[in-house]
Amino acid sequence: MNHAFGKTCLLASLFLLPSILGGCLGVGFRGSSGSSTVQDSVGLTFETQYPTRAYQFADKNTADVYLTDLSDDELAAFFTESQDWSQITGTIAQVHLFLKPKPGRTPIEPTAASAAIRWIVITQGEIGVYDGAGFMIPGGNITKNSISGSIRNAPLRLTRRTPGFSDPLITPEIHIKFATKLDEQSASELASRVEALAARATPTR
Repeated sequence: MNHAFGKTCLLASLFLLPSILGGCLGVGFRGSSGSSTVQDSVGLTFETQYPTRAYQFADKNTADVYLTDLSDDELAAFFTESQDWSQITGTIAQVHLFLKPKPGRTPIEPTAASAAIRWIVITQGEIGVYDGAGFMIPGGNITKNSISGSIRNAPLRLTRRTPGFSDPLITPEIHIKFATKLDEQSASELASRVEALAARATPTR
């Protein structure tokens, strides 16, 4: 069964997502160059555009890229005492580049990985955390002002969830692409949201 982009709403309804939100953080790089497509073994497809993106780096081989479609208010809600999360719906993706491949020197194999991926789905306050890894050759010099990249067919696994999160995906894979500018403050703020969301969910068995 093949589901095209028009069928995205099918998977969204299974996640209890009424729509794919288009929000923007008050900080971070904005534009159209950030998206992900998650597809599972029965052809269900979930596509997201990320208007808010930022990255930071530790050294010439290591960087963390953050992408989200959550609004500034929704991101702030994760750190507001007694905040009602039931109306929050969206996604945050983190790509952790831990090895910068060198063309002609780094072998590219189906099982090779140069980046870890964390894809978090929030649906009406319920959280699902998916983790995976894939191969990415970054564009640009990560120690300068911008980075781009893409990862194809990276397997994901649901590793953490809140009790009310419904997971319809069967052996999902993610294709993610992005281009963003260096913004350490925004990246740090988004990193804190990723940590808070993961901490609120419990490990799956």
